[in-house]
Amino acid sequence: MSLFLYSTNRWVAYHVSERYRDGNHRVWCSEMFDSRSADPLTPSALVPPSSNPAELYKVAYEEVRRNDRHSGAINRIRAILTSLAVKWEQAGEILAGDREEIAYLVANGPIAIWRPLLYIIRRDTVENRLAPVPPADRAGVGPEYRIADLRRTEFDVIELMP
Repeated sequence: MSLFLYSTNRWVAYHVSERYRDGNHRVWCSEMFDSRSADPLTPSALVPPSSNPAELYKVAYEEVRRNDRHSGAINRIRAILTSLAVKWEQAGEILAGDREEIAYLVANGPIAIWRPLLYIIRRDTVENRLAPVPPADRAGVGPEYRIADLRRTEFDVIELMP
């Protein structure tokens, strides 16, 4: 079991969580930063590229560097954040004006809002809230986790330069 968990997220998701969700972050994470460097005999080596924080970071970085505002990943995250904003407004967790701000930001923000950030999470601070992703929802057979209520004090953020 690793001491740390790793998650690659877009700056815009970080910003929305900090500004509109009172620092409450939702993340998918992995026990390895790069599953390609894991011992091939361990489950962590079975985490595929679409769930590997290192590969996700590289792809996101390239999308921003190449100004690809219509990438599949950006479109998917745009739709997720817009949908979540509606859900949060309906649940009374954010105001209507906040929903509108989030929707406008993800639709019209500069390409830089889509840049990747790496979260490094101390496992012991979240162990009781760490939820294994069910097999049917994982990208592969390697272990993946979710944390629905990660607080800003529970992780470090790094912006890597490739």
